Amino acid sequence: MNLLVLLATVGAGIGLSAGLAFNLRLAKALKTPLAASLVNFVVGASVLLLLWVFGLDGTRPTSFPPVWMLLGGLYGATYVTLSLITAARLGVGVSTVAVTLGQILGAIVITSAGWFGQAPQPPSWTAMLSAVLLVSAVGLLAKDRERTKK
Repeated sequence: MNLLVLLATVGAGIGLSAGLAFNLRLAKALKTPLAASLVNFVVGASVLLLLWVFGLDGTRPTSFPPVWMLLGGLYGATYVTLSLITAARLGVGVSTVAVTLGQILGAIVITSAGWFGQAPQPPSWTAMLSAVLLVSAVGLLAKDRERTKK
């Protein structure tokens, strides 16, 4: 079962890369990454609302969460907009790997500090190695992108 979940998550990551490519074209058509980000969230929110109304997950909220928990939406909007800007300048590959690097670094800090309800855990050597390898990957991809743009 864990393998299936992991494969589905990798599939979601592939979907993010494809979505970034679509949103990049949308930003070009709309002449601004902010409008493309807005369209992305309106479409996504509409789909989620329909799925929720039809009870896809079988649950309904019973109370409103603490306001700080809503910051995920702010981070999501920032992610989409900055990813579009980076992809327009450096390509989808660099943008995607840079986001992955940010996720690894964020996970290391959040988990080690015990923020947002996470059980504090010291960073593992594998997490640190992953971050170092991703820093290298971002640098190599960005350098390659710059070389091929000339």
